[in-house]
Amino acid sequence: MKALDPRLSFISFFDKTWRNATSNVVATPEFTFKPDSKEDIIKIIQDAESKGRRVRAVGAGHSFSQVAEPARRDYFVEMFRLNACGIYEENLNPNALKHSNGEDRYFVKAQAGIRIKCLNKALNRIKESPGKRGFALDNMGAFDWQTVSGALSTGTHGTGFHQPAFPDMVRAIVIIGTGGKVTQYEPKTGGITDPVAFRAKYGKTVELEQDDELFYSVVLGLGAMGIIYELVLEVSPTYWIKENRTYVDWETELKPQLLNGYFKKLVEEQYDFVSFRVNPYKTYYKKKRKKTRLCAFVVQKKYKWNERPPERGLMARTRNWIGGIGGNIGLFSWLVVRSLNRKISGAPASINNAIKFTSDPLFVGKSYKVLYQSGLALRKHGISSEFSFDVDYKKLVDIIDGACDHLKHCCNEHGLYQTSHIPVRFVQQSKAYLSPCFTGPKMFVDFPTLEDVQGRKEIMQFTQEYIVNKHDGVPHWGKVNDYIYGCRDFINKHYPMAKKWVKIRDKLDPKGTFLSDFVIKMGLR
Repeated sequence: MKALDPRLSFISFFDKTWRNATSNVVATPEFTFKPDSKEDIIKIIQDAESKGRRVRAVGAGHSFSQVAEPARRDYFVEMFRLNACGIYEENLNPNALKHSNGEDRYFVKAQAGIRIKCLNKALNRIKESPGKRGFALDNMGAFDWQTVSGALSTGTHGTGFHQPAFPDMVRAIVIIGTGGKVTQYEPKTGGITDPVAFRAKYGKTVELEQDDELFYSVVLGLGAMGIIYELVLEVSPTYWIKENRTYVDWETELKPQLLNGYFKKLVEEQYDFVSFRVNPYKTYYKKKRKKTRLCAFVVQKKYKWNERPPERGLMARTRNWIGGIGGNIGLFSWLVVRSLNRKISGAPASINNAIKFTSDPLFVGKSYKVLYQSGLALRKHGISSEFSFDVDYKKLVDIIDGACDHLKHCCNEHGLYQTSHIPVRFVQQSKAYLSPCFTGPKMFVDFPTLEDVQGRKEIMQFTQEYIVNKHDGVPHWGKVNDYIYGCRDFINKHYPMAKKWVKIRDKLDPKGTFLSDFVIKMGLR
C-alpha cells in the first residue's frame, strides 16, 4: 500500500484501539487520525479515496449504538482538536438579523470537535451579547460531554415541546465531502447567508448550498454524508431557569394527572421543560405505609436575565449537594455497580434512593447549569435504549404500566433487573428527515441501566423486543438499537423521508466514502 502523506503520518496512529464511553463498542481501525485543520480533513478524505477506503469520524463516543464504530480498513477521524467557537456575523442575510417580532437574532459558529460542556462555558463568556452577559443554547440533552457534531449526527434532544432538539438549533453546517469538497449547507427557506457576499469571500474554495432537501438530510446524517467541520447555531442571550424537582407516587399522583389532562397543561402550557423518572419497581414507602412506585418529577421555567426569579439564598443557588456528589464521583458509581453485582435484588431500593437523593424543591441557575441533569460518573457506567412515541398521555400510561409489568416478568422468570429509573421526556416536531419527530412532537421513554451490572445485555434485549413489538416504539439512533437491524420496512414506516435521505446520501457520496456498517445494518442504502 502507498505510504501516507508526511502530514498525515504526523497526525496518525496505527492500530489504536477505540472504545465508546461505556466500552460496549470497541474497534481497532488500522489508521486513526487527529486533524487540527480543514486542510488535514481534506487530505484524509482524498488519501482514503485514492486507496478505496472509507472514512468515519467520531466525537466523544457517547453514543451507545454502533453509529460511530469504524471497520478495520476505515480511516478513523477523532475531531477533538477542532474545538474553536465564536460569534458568527459574516455574510449574514439582512433578513436573518431579526425575528418576526422584531427581536434580534444571534448566531455562533462552532467547530465539530468542541464538547457541549466547553461550548456552554465559551458562550457564557462572549461579551458581544446584550448587557455583556453572554449567550446560551436554547436546549440540550441531560448530559454535556458529547461533541456538537456527535450530538447533531444522532439527533440528541432534551425535553420541552416549545424547545428545539439539537438539529433544530442548527442554521448552517459545513461538511467536507467526497474529493475533499467543502460545502456549507443551509435551508432555502430561512437561509441565513447572503449568497453574493459568501461567494465574494470564499470564491470556489467553499460552496454554498441553500436547499431544503439537502439541508434537512445532512443536518441529521449519522456521519454518512461527509465529515462535519463546523456548524452555525442560533443561540439566545443568557437566561435563568427555575427548577422544581420533587418525588411523587405513580399510582395516586402522577398517573391520574396524565389521565385527567392536568399533566398536559403542565407540559404544553405552563412550563418550558418537563420530565419525569419512574421506578419500575414498587418498594415500601414508610410515609404511606405501603408499597408504592416512586417517581421524580421535574419542571423548569425560563426567565430573561433581567427578570431573575426572586428566590435567593444558598438553597436557591445550589442543586441538591448529595445528588451532585454521588453523580460526579466515580467511586460512588463503582460502589453501586459492585453492590448490585453482589445482590442484584437490591436494584429497586437503589433506584428509590437515587430518586429521593436527587429531589430539590428549588434551584435557580444559568440555563446550562440547570439543564445538565446527569453526573459525570455515569459517563462510564450508564447505557440505555430509548424509544419515541406519538404524543398520547393515556398511551403513555399504558406504556409505563406495561413496561413495569414486563420488567417484573423479567425479574420473576429470568432473575434480571432494570438497574435505573425510566425517564420520560417530551420533544417538539423537527424538520430533520431522520428525526423521529419529523411527523410531529413525540414522547421519549428511556431505559437506562448500568453497563457493568450482571444481566445488562439480556434485560436490554428483552426490553427492546417488548417495546418495539408491543408498543411500536422507535429506537433512538444513538442508543442501543440493534434489535431493528435489517428492519428496512420498520425504518420506512417510521421515517417517511428515509428513501429521500438515502437518495441524497448516494448523490453526495457516490463513492461510498462515508457509508458505514451501521447505516447498512439500518437498511439506509
